[in-house]
Amino acid sequence: MKIRLSVSLTVTALLVCLMVSLASAERFATITIDQLIEVRKGAAPFLLINALSPIEYNEEAISGSVNIPSSHMRADHPLLPQDKSTLLIFYCKGLRCTKSRRAARTAMEFGYEQVRIFTAGLPGWRQRNLPIIHFTAYPDIKPQILGPLEVYRRMDSAFLLDIRGEEVSQVGVIKKAVKIPLDDLHGQYEQLPADKSIIIIDHAEKQSPICARFLYKMGYRDLAILKGGMINWVQAGLPLE
Repeated sequence: MKIRLSVSLTVTALLVCLMVSLASAERFATITIDQLIEVRKGAAPFLLINALSPIEYNEEAISGSVNIPSSHMRADHPLLPQDKSTLLIFYCKGLRCTKSRRAARTAMEFGYEQVRIFTAGLPGWRQRNLPIIHFTAYPDIKPQILGPLEVYRRMDSAFLLDIRGEEVSQVGVIKKAVKIPLDDLHGQYEQLPADKSIIIIDHAEKQSPICARFLYKMGYRDLAILKGGMINWVQAGLPLE
């Protein structure tokens, strides 16, 4: 009974976090696709910023945008303009993606006066057949999808890779899981063992697939994904730290 109550409370907390994240979007000025097209045509300086990880940016991004992952935002970032009146436009994977809002919030804290969020993001831009850039292509693979109980059984033999960023604080971590956020993985993947099965863990199985494709391209072959991410692990009532 106590376990079920704990799981219920944790899931409730997750839903509250989600509601808070969605509500926070109302605090930011937004920009539509047509408005962004006009900005790109104009002469006024602006910077279009992809707030996703380099791994995701390299696969697909809006033409003319630069990559500053939300977790890498800092006042002295070389890609940020010194003129605080420059229009900054952040985007990621659409309305439900929180990365652009996190990055925009940080930019406002740094003193930037014109900050906008392109809420339609990459999906909306792609749907209109507008210019997309591709810096790399990851192999089209189908990694093994493991349920929480199967991952739990393999904890002692497999390498558990936790690619979450700030979402960790909302849920907790799995014992023995090694945390390397997807935002940083492109520069740290060589730390992963080549002789073990790697099980990728994210928040809700949204980033794990591209992580698996990236690792496969880098030479890792024994890859699996936690089905439903940490949300599914919590709902299964499995242990957390």
